[in-house]
Amino acid sequence: LWGRKELRKGEARFFLHPGEELVEGIQKVNVLGFDEALLLRAVQEFTDDEKVPHKPGDLWLIKGPRDYIPPIEVEIVESRKCIPLEKNEGIYVRNVQTGKVRVIRGDSYLLKAQEVLWNKDLPPTIESLLSKQNAG
Repeated sequence: LWGRKELRKGEARFFLHPGEELVEGIQKVNVLGFDEALLLRAVQEFTDDEKVPHKPGDLWLIKGPRDYIPPIEVEIVESRKCIPLEKNEGIYVRNVQTGKVRVIRGDSYLLKAQEVLWNKDLPPTIESLLSKQNAG
């Protein structure tokens, strides 16, 4: 059939038939540590191994530790790692669906599927004070 993709896992020997092509070559398995995750996006409608239905454009996380080979209907958007934070450190996190920004303090944090890091713009006077403090 024309336009159909096929995923083959593991060691395999096969010949491409006329009109077939190897898209993106041979892929490696994504090995995730306990503090890592992959942000995934559905390209086509499908149901995953855990019987969760996904529609095109849906975003979700696959967390480690585990090995992961994305099915044909899924693309990897990015890999994420836990952000380690000390007791007196924090980050700003923005939910891309709601637009709400919140502060995460003093604990390691793994961004959720709908979250991105948000940079707070500081006035120039505070920027200069911080740069002087960091310089010594």
